[in-house]
Amino acid sequence: MIWKDRWAGATVVVMASGPSLTMQDVELVRKWWEQDEMHKAIVTNTTFKAAPWADVLAFHDFKWWKVFREEVREGFAGEKVTIADINAEGVQVIKSLSVPGNSGAMGLALATYAGAAKVILLGADCKHTNGRKHWHGDHPKPLGNAASVKKFLAHYARIPRFNAEVVNATRDTDLKCFERVQLEEALT
Repeated sequence: MIWKDRWAGATVVVMASGPSLTMQDVELVRKWWEQDEMHKAIVTNTTFKAAPWADVLAFHDFKWWKVFREEVREGFAGEKVTIADINAEGVQVIKSLSVPGNSGAMGLALATYAGAAKVILLGADCKHTNGRKHWHGDHPKPLGNAASVKKFLAHYARIPRFNAEVVNATRDTDLKCFERVQLEEALT
């Protein structure tokens, strides 16, 4: 599948797994997504459970895939994309994306590479809040739980934007390299 400029001119919401993501946010995005074929949604990692209707599930970590692959296959109909060096049926490996360290940054990289005119980040907290590392609770062992979260800030900053407008609609975030906006405003 060719991804370069595939979504030229589209607006893409990238929903990561930060602890501030709410089901209210996800539902607002779903309603927006249903309105126009130029509205796209990418979920990362376990956020596929909150938005099984999204266009794409992007994941960075092969260990995560090994734990969740059956659940993804049963509950997520969209495309599955990674940069991990794996050979898994139904998963597209995009070697042309150079993405450091985390799936949220990979979702942003994929959206801009696909030609999005605008990318809205959601759940890109880049921090732990009140002991919570994700909106969905901790991952089961042997998976990690965002121990290197402070490195995520630099990961996002290094993603090529390909002339896309990138805004951060995350409720509570340490990510400051993109304009902060309210989700309702970003979706208009």
